[in-house]
Amino acid sequence: MSKKFPIYLVTLILSISATAILASDNSAKPDSVHWEMQGDLSETCSCAVPCTCNFGDGPSPHHYCHTIFSLDIQKGHYGDVKLDGLHLAGVHGNKSRVWYIDANASPEQASALRTIAEHMLKSEHYASAPITQKVGEKGNEVQIAGKGGFEADYIVGLDKKTPVVVENNTTWNIQRSIKGKTKSVQYKDEFGNKFKFSGTNSNQGKFDWTDQTATYF
Repeated sequence: MSKKFPIYLVTLILSISATAILASDNSAKPDSVHWEMQGDLSETCSCAVPCTCNFGDGPSPHHYCHTIFSLDIQKGHYGDVKLDGLHLAGVHGNKSRVWYIDANASPEQASALRTIAEHMLKSEHYASAPITQKVGEKGNEVQIAGKGGFEADYIVGLDKKTPVVVENNTTWNIQRSIKGKTKSVQYKDEFGNKFKFSGTNSNQGKFDWTDQTATYF
């Protein structure tokens, strides 16, 4: 003669089973979606020109290196999601790191950009904002709407015409980096980051990255 389980035991077993299934479904899984993107990287930091971090040393003249940068994605995709024409900006401030997803991105594109950002460098905060990035013959500029940004002039070499270029620097994965000097840098966010300076280092160059790139920055 079969034995019946008390109803409370049946409920407990079903509850444990459901919890185990949910835990399995929500477990971290490696991102297998292939992505790639190419375009312009514009960057500034709080270091003096030239930034000693770009040459394998520590920050100078301060013990910290606060950074603002933006990626102008001229061509890119995350799986089947096109990313052409979008921007992805980042800030390493005095309190935390922040990624900014282009406000022009669709929900699907925004999700893709965040995944890419997390893959390149995990940050404490993620936000959406309109991002402006200008790359000219004499300088560069990045503005994150409502937060701040920077404007810089390229440093011209001895011929008085051609900007100074550093190849294969140790910090940013761009083959050729045009060196610049900031005219103004100002930034403030709701996460406690706040800084303002001028006459500091700037980099401008072409990036070509994928999910298989060993080092981004």
